[in-house]
Amino acid sequence: ETIKTSTKNSIDLESLPRSFYELRKDPIPSSFPGRVDHALLSDYKVFVNPSESEVLCTTTAEALAMGKFVIIPVHPSNTFFMQFDNCLPYRNKLEFAANLHWALGREPAPLSPQQRRLLTWEAATERLVSASAITKGEAKNRQALGTSKIDERIAWFHNELGKGAKGDVFRKILGAGPVSDQVAYESSRQNQDRDEDGDGLSLKFVGSALSEAIRETLKNTIPGNLMSQFSSP
Repeated sequence: ETIKTSTKNSIDLESLPRSFYELRKDPIPSSFPGRVDHALLSDYKVFVNPSESEVLCTTTAEALAMGKFVIIPVHPSNTFFMQFDNCLPYRNKLEFAANLHWALGREPAPLSPQQRRLLTWEAATERLVSASAITKGEAKNRQALGTSKIDERIAWFHNELGKGAKGDVFRKILGAGPVSDQVAYESSRQNQDRDEDGDGLSLKFVGSALSEAIRETLKNTIPGNLMSQFSSP
């Protein structure tokens, strides 16, 4: 309430654009630089993410980890971030303006050790395990309702879509980018493993006449106790 009250007293609400037409006539001075290295963002202290459809919210977590204010809508996807001191949630336009006005005049609080740990992979893994755990009672209810069978069919369908070359094509269509060619990558790795022995030598070379000639030569110059490591597989 203090933030909203100070904002009402310091912002001339009548001067704000009332329509898209007015906004286009007098646009907000802003720029969209695209992808930017985190190291270049040290001069900024406020991060605004008004999205209500971003299911990962990775950028919000990154901003908090960098010690910045984050201004985000009150939404189920943002519930995790509400526990941070530098998180400024809003429910309407006035609260958004109030939070932004308040943050611009202050400095973010340093993250506590507990808050820092919440942003680690270890803590994220713990939350994943906790969220995915199913009690025996829940398992019985799922079985009685047939939910387990539905899950099995969905998992089978998802697995089938990702198999083989069609899986790579499907991932490309969905925008997976450079990680689309997973099957092709695994195939190249397997071929490489087949072409090399434990010492990283080509299997064609290991069984060739040249390698046998080298071994025969080494037998005459290297003591027998050392020659065992050069023997044929």
